[in-house]
Amino acid sequence: MSDETQVPESEAPAPKSYTQAEVDALVGGLKTKVDELLNEKKSAAQKAKDAEAEALRVSQEAAKKAGELDKFEQSLRGEFGKEREALEAQLNALRGNVLGSSKKAVLGGFAGDFIAPESLDLVSQLVKTDFDGTEVKTQFTDFAGNVITTDPAEFRKWMAKHPAISHLMRADGASGGGAAGGKGNPVGGGAATDKNSVIANWRNGLESRLKNN
Repeated sequence: MSDETQVPESEAPAPKSYTQAEVDALVGGLKTKVDELLNEKKSAAQKAKDAEAEALRVSQEAAKKAGELDKFEQSLRGEFGKEREALEAQLNALRGNVLGSSKKAVLGGFAGDFIAPESLDLVSQLVKTDFDGTEVKTQFTDFAGNVITTDPAEFRKWMAKHPAISHLMRADGASGGGAAGGKGNPVGGGAATDKNSVIANWRNGLESRLKNN
């Protein structure tokens, strides 16, 4: 038989029970404590923000009084200006490349109309490419810079009738006075079709046009 004294089960302490009022008081106390901590955190964050803003204001004011802020602003404007000029240069180069490629493509469409490829140098003066919004616009002009058309087919007809150009064109691509003969045939009344005679005819046409203007 054990010597330990056993406490009768009926004499064990009963668990504490809480009334609804006591539970509400405990929950309310915890909520109040949490709110206090949150408010303290917000207050500390705001104080830190205000202190940072004040420090920045003081440093700016001090720099301004010392003339350093104006120098800093001038330095920023200078750097921005250099960057803008560099970007504009890149944009202009890209613009020139796009327009140049577009013009070459347009001129390439007329290559088969001429006896010698060198004749396209003359036509190149009459082809203008530029941007119309985001699209490339092509215009064909006369030698005075007046716009004739934007249609390559209509420009081809105009060239076939122009005295300074028509004699440089093949028979199947020219019409009207001074039209050239077909490939291998005499050009303009017996002239040879070699490169030198084509260039000579080109120069004669230009001189005639200059005299008539």
